[in-house]
Parts: sequence; C-alpha cells; structure tokens
Amino acid sequence: MALRVDYLARETGQNLVRNPLPTIAAITTVGVALTMLAVSLLARSGIDNAFQQWNNDVSFIVYMNADASSSQIDSLRKQLDESPQIAQITYLNHSQSFAQAKRLFSDEPELLQVLEPRDLPTSFRVKPKNPDAKIVEDVARSFAAKPGVYKVDFERDAVRAVQRIGGKLQGFLLVGSIVLAIASILLIFNTIQTAIFGRRREIEVMRLVGASNWYIRVPFVLEGLAQGLAGSLFACGSAWLFTHVWRASFTGRSVATLFDQITWTDGKLWGTVAVVSIVGSAVSAIVALISTTWYLRV
Repeated sequence: MALRVDYLARETGQNLVRNPLPTIAAITTVGVALTMLAVSLLARSGIDNAFQQWNNDVSFIVYMNADASSSQIDSLRKQLDESPQIAQITYLNHSQSFAQAKRLFSDEPELLQVLEPRDLPTSFRVKPKNPDAKIVEDVARSFAAKPGVYKVDFERDAVRAVQRIGGKLQGFLLVGSIVLAIASILLIFNTIQTAIFGRRREIEVMRLVGASNWYIRVPFVLEGLAQGLAGSLFACGSAWLFTHVWRASFTGRSVATLFDQITWTDGKLWGTVAVVSIVGSAVSAIVALISTTWYLRV
C-alpha cells in the first residue's frame, strides 16, 4: 500500500488527540529534559569563555599596608619594574582605590559614607609575562613578604571557585537531563503503546488486508516525532529566555563582575538550539519506531 500524506496527517493527529494526558506528559518531560541539556551546554560554554578570557589577562594584586611609607612603595615598584617575569604593572593610590570602591559599592551608599580615601590601601595590579598558574603563583608569593606589603590576592582563585561551582552545576544539570531523558523515553514508549492498543482491532484488519508493517508504523513514528518537536520547541524557547535573563542580569552592567565574563555568543545559542532540536526529534522518533516494532514483532 502506498502511503498518502492525508492519511499520515489524519492518523498522526488522531493519535495525538486520542490520548491527550499521556501526550502532554511526554511533551512536557521531553521539554524539561532538553531545557536542562541546553542550559548545561550554555553554562559550560560561558564558564570556558570566562576562564579563557582570564587566562589571556592573568594578574595578581599586591596590597600595601595602609601605613606603608613612600620609600617602601617606591622600592616595591622598582622591584616589580625590574623583574623579568613581570609584563605590566598598574599602581592605584588612595584616591584611585577609593574611586574604584565607589564603583564597586555604588549600591551601598551607607558604607561609602564612612569610608575615606586614606582608609583604603594602595595596591599594584600586576600582569606576569607567563600566564602559567604555577609560575604566576611563585612570582606573586615572592612579593608577599616584601616590606610594606599587606597581602597578595590571586584573581585565579575567584575564577577557579566559580569554575568549580559551575562544574558541579553542569554535572547536576547533566544528571537531571539523563534522568528526565529516560523518563521521556519511557513516557513516549508508553504513549505509543497505548495508541497502538487503542487501535489494535484496526491494525489487525489492516494486516489481514495486506498492509505492511511500515504502513502501520509510520503514523506512530510521526506521532513520536511530533512529541519530540513540541518538546524541542519548548526547550528552544527556554534556552532563549535563559540567555536573555542572564545577559540582562549580569552582562554589560556598570559594575564589572566575574559573572559578567560568563557569557556565550548568539552563534553558540543557536547551535545549542539546533542540537537539542535534533536530539529531541530523533530520539522521540526512534523510541516510537522501537515501540511499534515491539508490538508488531509477531
């Protein structure tokens, strides 16, 4: 028997409408699973991007004591200038440190009211020539015990902390995606089996008049594909919304934060959308094919 488009459309639509609750449950579960997968992929891309940006501009900060003398500051500046490991240094005096504090704590005016420029330590922002973590750490520690130095801060520590948190979050999302993907597979399998069972008499008649297994299978496979496509559209919309909310919350703010660097391009977003759409549609269609084959195996 030749497959007709009107037959496929009618049978697929009837299968979806005949069992609305299992269909809605399957679509929702597929959508949530694919959303978690999309968020996981975007988060990984953003964290990798942030870490890569930091590696290109690795630095540490040498904070001076509040009562450090001019000679101690000048001596440290000279040592930093003469070090073959240092590519660039930037000195922030009390006024410059206070101006930076005003930007960082612009939303806490009460704190700024009690601060004076002299309360903030002067500091050196140092960029080593070699961005290797071990070398940067060794160079930074070599200046930690110099006269007048209060402490040395590594920006890498903050980035690595976010990377660890991001890694755990990504792992959680991936595990959740896998669990929900299994639930989606079982739901779609059960939904197709229910639809087949509801039409078992019709299917038996079709087999008696010579309909091939593929003729019987295709509407059910299209039903699974439709469920996967609907779930994929849900996930694509969620991924776009997540990107919009993230950028509005963290990207391009007047006060730079570490989260400001955790971002991804529109190309990465649409690539992720394409991946989840293909995965959702393909897996759903394959599960539907397996379900019908399971029923028609005898």
